[in-house]
Amino acid sequence: MRERCFRYPGLDIPDLGEHSWKVGTRVRVPHWLTFLGSPVLGEAGGPEGLRSRLSSAETTVQEMEGGRAVVTLGLWPEAGDTERGRVLPSYRELACVLEPWLYHEERSRNLDFTLDDVRNWNRRFLE
Repeated sequence: MRERCFRYPGLDIPDLGEHSWKVGTRVRVPHWLTFLGSPVLGEAGGPEGLRSRLSSAETTVQEMEGGRAVVTLGLWPEAGDTERGRVLPSYRELACVLEPWLYHEERSRNLDFTLDDVRNWNRRFLE
């Protein structure tokens, strides 16, 4: 079954129906808003543990009901551009903290991308 991806201006929202059974207890690469729950949040030290490991001034960790938290990377989403030196340091920092729990897609959703392209995209904040 081929995964559908809904595209809106500035957003790339995958159809999580297929992902939901593959992701398990891992998390996708950091986004502007990254929601975390059990067991990842607990294993990462809870909201306080995350706060202590994230030094970017614009990053916040907000505790939510039910043992969950949301990490917000700035006031609004940023677009990176490696050619202009915009490497999104707060996204990189969160990716490094969450690396042990990151989910990496095993195949391309788009026939135009190779598996290496997908791997590079999944690791874009880690390298």
